[in-house]
Amino acid sequence: MGHTFGPSNFEHTNTIFQHSAKFHRMRRTKQPANASSSRGVFITATDTGVGKTVVTAALAIALRKQGQEVGVMKPIETGLKSPAGSGSDAARLRTAAGSRDLLTEIRPYAFRRPLAPLDAARLENRRVTMPRIMRTFRKLQLQHEILLVEGIGGLLTPIMRKHDVPDLIYRMKLPTIVVGRVSLGGINHAMLTIGALHRRNIPVLALVLNRSLPRRTATVQGQEQSTIRLLRHLAVVPVIGPLPYRAALERNFQSEAAKLAGTATITKLMRLVLARMIREGSSRKRADAKRDGHSEARGLAPPSVAVPVPLRRQGQAPKRRAPVPNSMSKG
Repeated sequence: MGHTFGPSNFEHTNTIFQHSAKFHRMRRTKQPANASSSRGVFITATDTGVGKTVVTAALAIALRKQGQEVGVMKPIETGLKSPAGSGSDAARLRTAAGSRDLLTEIRPYAFRRPLAPLDAARLENRRVTMPRIMRTFRKLQLQHEILLVEGIGGLLTPIMRKHDVPDLIYRMKLPTIVVGRVSLGGINHAMLTIGALHRRNIPVLALVLNRSLPRRTATVQGQEQSTIRLLRHLAVVPVIGPLPYRAALERNFQSEAAKLAGTATITKLMRLVLARMIREGSSRKRADAKRDGHSEARGLAPPSVAVPVPLRRQGQAPKRRAPVPNSMSKG
């Protein structure tokens, strides 16, 4: 039996969300350089042009409205006429997140041809490297409470000779959000994508269905309803949406993304993300407490704990210790 994600499934997330939403702001603490990459999420998709950027932007706006300090990253972007152009995905994400990070940090690699990164880089005699992406990722992660990373193309898009998008997600140790089409063909694409992620042991927070084309006929509406119903029955992850079609998205990206940020779909998605962050924060605290307990059991003080030394007031004579009785003495 598949997993159906209805209102009752959000009961637990709603409870957690209300605690964070009394919306007390998550306190940002400086993470050590080798910290686990848990305070973030990777947004991938079943195909290119499905809606990764608008979902990422809307999620960033929604999180900001709840007091979260959000960072964004688009490791690789292709098909750019001008790397500094305001219409690029990276620039749109930067604006949506209210980020002051440099565009070259948000997007380490930019290529002109609208091709998969492996070929786009080859045709410019360049090479994408994992270390450069990961250095930038860790830097951004240390600077933000939550980092949203948008992928490129569909899940299995090749980015290097021996690496595709899942390899990047795995190294970042992030859970994923999958954006998929609600139109005909969406079931097959979504199930293949989710299956590929599970085979790589990459957790999936949700499948977000997006309506990228207007519903012009009753036949199309019927196909959409069938896609939604079957995916909610078959998918083993929460299925939310679909997001409504926005005809003015390309002309007015930021205002349209802001409208989508207020929809029930993005609100549910935000709750899932915040719930995940809270759970992982609790797990880290338990792990720290367990580690400190082991240290104490070995006779070691927990890390970063100062042992107070009693001070003697000026002019005060030192206290004389009482003699310790000797059980071996006679009389």
